[in-house]
Amino acid sequence: MSVRVPRKPNSTWQRFWADRLVTFVKNPMVHRNDHFFLMGSCFAEEIRVALNTELGEGHVGPDMSSVIFDPAVSRVDELPERNHMNTYNAFSILQEIERILGLWDPGPNDYWQLDGRVQCPYRRLVFSKTPEILAEVTAKLDTAFRAGFAAAEHFVFTYGMTEVFINRASGKVANQRPRYGKAGVEQILYHGSNFADNFAAITRTVDLITAAKPEAKIFVTVSPVPLARTFSDSDIVAANTRSKSTLRAVLAEVAEARPNVIYFPSYEAVLAAGDLAWMPDGRHVRREVVDRITRAFVASTFFSDDMTEPERESEGGAGQA
Repeated sequence: MSVRVPRKPNSTWQRFWADRLVTFVKNPMVHRNDHFFLMGSCFAEEIRVALNTELGEGHVGPDMSSVIFDPAVSRVDELPERNHMNTYNAFSILQEIERILGLWDPGPNDYWQLDGRVQCPYRRLVFSKTPEILAEVTAKLDTAFRAGFAAAEHFVFTYGMTEVFINRASGKVANQRPRYGKAGVEQILYHGSNFADNFAAITRTVDLITAAKPEAKIFVTVSPVPLARTFSDSDIVAANTRSKSTLRAVLAEVAEARPNVIYFPSYEAVLAAGDLAWMPDGRHVRREVVDRITRAFVASTFFSDDMTEPERESEGGAGQA
């Protein structure tokens, strides 16, 4: 795969096929010292690491390392080892933005209970021994998310799946599949969300952010990481294709309708790289591929007086994927 940052996009398949050229079109709109709020699953975390490397630590939030808790009585995703919390779908991302803006909060009894501990349905692998401790941890997470939102000039979201699970009691979307953390199996209902569902959720997310921060740019992409499994009646490859293609179509529509929403083709760049893009598990993207995509994102979106545009990376070069 080759990555280039030209003034115009590559428009011919022949040119792409010659060296797997994917273009991130030059369209500067942000500055090096700007701060970002980033949310998504593991691919978002990889972009966070690479973007902080490019810009310097502290430019990409929310900073979840600020959440201090006692591991003897609580677990919070994979903190403190990973400064990130996975958020898998458009609905969970929307719910976090609504919580940040004070538009929704789970009720005091909105948790799952199993084997002497309680679990938050809406955030990945958040457990505590008692509801009171869970409430304390939740308040700290809320503070971290709100601080990241307040500090951000711009936003980056990676959308990963359309298969979701609705918490029957609240009607909100859970951030975990059945048996993810063992609790909640009987409390959730599978929903294969469609184009309209995701369009509504992503449009509302954009509108809420735009109302709060009118100057913000919102960068969106589809996570290339395949579904680990499907809960539909389809083959995993067919289900994954439906999920990713639905999200890609939604993001195209939203970006065309909202001038402050910009799609960047990380999904396409990974697929163009073929087998060499992937770790041995066939699901997670190799670090050097994420780095190349992030450098192209920076070179295409940052003003040139802040960043130097990289040379084209081609087959056989240091950035080969």
